[in-house]
Amino acid sequence: MNEKTLIQVAKLGRTVGLKGYIKLYNLSDFPTQFKKDNSFYINKKEIIIIKDFNYYNSTILFAGYEDLNKAKKLTNLILYQSIEQTRKFCKLEKNEFFYFDILESEVYDDKQKLGNVCNIIKAGPSYLLEIQTDEKLLSKNYSKTFFIPYVDKYIQKVDINKHQIFCSNEAILILENS
Repeated sequence: MNEKTLIQVAKLGRTVGLKGYIKLYNLSDFPTQFKKDNSFYINKKEIIIIKDFNYYNSTILFAGYEDLNKAKKLTNLILYQSIEQTRKFCKLEKNEFFYFDILESEVYDDKQKLGNVCNIIKAGPSYLLEIQTDEKLLSKNYSKTFFIPYVDKYIQKVDINKHQIFCSNEAILILENS
């Protein structure tokens, strides 16, 4: 599996009990992907299959790791999923996007390119897009990075096919005041 087609979806914590269950720390917005018989990658190459998942206490059991000593080998590992599988198992609502579709997108207002999305930060119930400022604007002594709230006031259109995000004219004001 190509490393660029894998995304982190969870971190495995300590073992819980004697039967091989492990604490799961979900790093995604889709807990429904953790169900019996779904497969994930560990070490970006080895496939591991879920035998059981307890939603109430976020513990997971993997096939072949059904005892404490075997399960301890998984402690602190990262679970990965392919982009293809993520699209298959994780359904989005209208105007929702995967992080991997938004990251590195070019950001524009109606006059110019403002920069590229370099990170997405969850801020309470909403998100902030961290923008790496375009080189042309850096020459005007603007900040190297700035944040645009992912709300209708600023974000007008997202085109994931072209990797472009179009913002209102107020987005430049955020950069100017950063």
